[in-house]
Amino acid sequence: MGVRSAVDLLKQLPLFAAVDEAHLQTLVFSSDELIVPPGRTVFEAGDPSTNALIIKQGDGVVIDPETGGVLALAGPGAMFGEQSLIAGIPRQVTLNAKTEIEAIVIEQSVFLRLCSEFPEVGMQVLDVLNRQLAVCSNELSEVQSQFELSPLEDLLREEE
Repeated sequence: MGVRSAVDLLKQLPLFAAVDEAHLQTLVFSSDELIVPPGRTVFEAGDPSTNALIIKQGDGVVIDPETGGVLALAGPGAMFGEQSLIAGIPRQVTLNAKTEIEAIVIEQSVFLRLCSEFPEVGMQVLDVLNRQLAVCSNELSEVQSQFELSPLEDLLREEE
């Protein structure tokens, strides 16, 4: 996959959709490529991480670390580790290669250097992450409200 197609792939991701193509080219040139054979583990839940991985070609299986069950299949355009670009958060899931995976690996140091040289890139990415966090927070509030007891139920529990 050439630079042009890698930039096009990044443009399709919400995290980078608003980023100028010239900055994405810089990111692609500064990134590493990773090839993982079928049947191998790409990364495991709990692994330290200071990079984001974007699948260019191939398919992976996303595994729940608690149950060992399959959460999803991941193909071209799937991105893992957005939070690692900023905060170095450990991997939350395990990814196994179903077929050979070819991926772009963006290191945190490369991303932060780009953001320091072009602050608008960092602001655009933070805006996307903030919106994603707001959606997650709203969803969590909705779920939490389903488990809250009504005042009457609280009184009945206290009497028991």
